[in-house]
Amino acid sequence: MDIIILFLLLFTALAIWRSAPPWLVVSCWVVSLVLMLGLFDHHVTSSLGLSF
Repeated sequence: MDIIILFLLLFTALAIWRSAPPWLVVSCWVVSLVLMLGLFDHHVTSSLGLSF
């Protein structure tokens, strides 16, 4: 999942660099943000299952 988010952010950066239409840049950025927030929520709420 992490690599998908990184590739999407790279695509967004390349779209900005290549002067892509604003709707494409904003939509890629919003999708990346939603995926990052979902991944963060998963990591924060999942238990580690450690026993000492």
